[in-house]
Amino acid sequence: MLKGYKYRLHPTPAQTEFLVRTIGCARFVYNKLLEDRIKIHEEAKAGGGPKRKPPTPASYKPLFPFLCEADSLALANAKLHLDAAFAKFFAGTAGFPVFKSKRKSRASYTTNNQHGTIRIEAGKVRLPKVGFIRFTQHRDFDGEIRSATVSMTRTGKFFVSLLVEQDDEPWVPAGHTVGIDLGLEHFATMTNDALVTEKIANPRNLRQAEARLKRAQRALARKKPGSRNREKARLLLAKTHEQVRNRRHDFLHKLSRRIVDENQVVVVETLRPREMMQDRRLAKAIGDAGWGEFVRQLEYKCKFYGRTLIKADPWFASTQVCSACGENGGRKGLHIREWTCGACGAHHDRDVNASLNLLRLAEDIMSSGQGLPDELGQ
Repeated sequence: MLKGYKYRLHPTPAQTEFLVRTIGCARFVYNKLLEDRIKIHEEAKAGGGPKRKPPTPASYKPLFPFLCEADSLALANAKLHLDAAFAKFFAGTAGFPVFKSKRKSRASYTTNNQHGTIRIEAGKVRLPKVGFIRFTQHRDFDGEIRSATVSMTRTGKFFVSLLVEQDDEPWVPAGHTVGIDLGLEHFATMTNDALVTEKIANPRNLRQAEARLKRAQRALARKKPGSRNREKARLLLAKTHEQVRNRRHDFLHKLSRRIVDENQVVVVETLRPREMMQDRRLAKAIGDAGWGEFVRQLEYKCKFYGRTLIKADPWFASTQVCSACGENGGRKGLHIREWTCGACGAHHDRDVNASLNLLRLAEDIMSSGQGLPDELGQ
């Protein structure tokens, strides 16, 4: 199993300068390779002679000597990332690769562990061409380091994500099955097979920080471009956004881990946040909730710990069907939070009814053996 462990780095000023330069070189090589590939494609379309082969990062070093100072593996990985982006484009799972921006793109580079160059000793991690850097190792791991990704936040903090090859996590069976309905009024409504329902409050991290964000944005707009005060205002705004992001991820990680620890089978509705965000009245609230990230975390944590995650079909009418008799009462607006079934007279809370229907779906799938992983289905 390959698992990532992310730690905070504490580089010296000289190490900070090298890391920033290496990130810039990796971005430069990525953009240059993309530019040359586009030119080669246009030449081939125009019929301008034999097709040229795409260049390599090493071929740029004579033209741009500053690339020699960077980690060569970081430049090679930039090419691999571009190759992966083109593979996704041709497979139809992503759009055409775009150029990386210094201000908007994620600032990072990846290097490989060749001949044990990446290792941990005495509270420091060794990276190629950088040496040993102090870091906060808040948790240990047992396995072989395959690669390291160094990233820098907009507030100037550095992190390293170590990709470790290790044995599979021991599976500790959990007895419950749970259906999870996601929403805005409550982030999640969960009902397990013991018919215990729990509503998880929506933290609304962005709304809580909205007043501070507006003040910081106004202060930034008033500062003179290029001045030191503008950089201070930019840093304050970036820190506020970072705090919102950290709080959101902390909430999602704790909730997803708790669900995985307590339940063997998890069924969750399949939402389409990007399409739902076309409604500008709800776009900010939907983006703040982080449903996509929550399902992503559930997915990989269920895989790590031997749980079964079932994603309901996007067209599964969890809110329309009566959980008592199965009658489909038709589409209901978001303002309808409670309703009564016309067939059996049962009164429903919208979210609780949806979680019950998802639970029934999980029980039906598991009874037929469709949702079991191979290890559990044998």
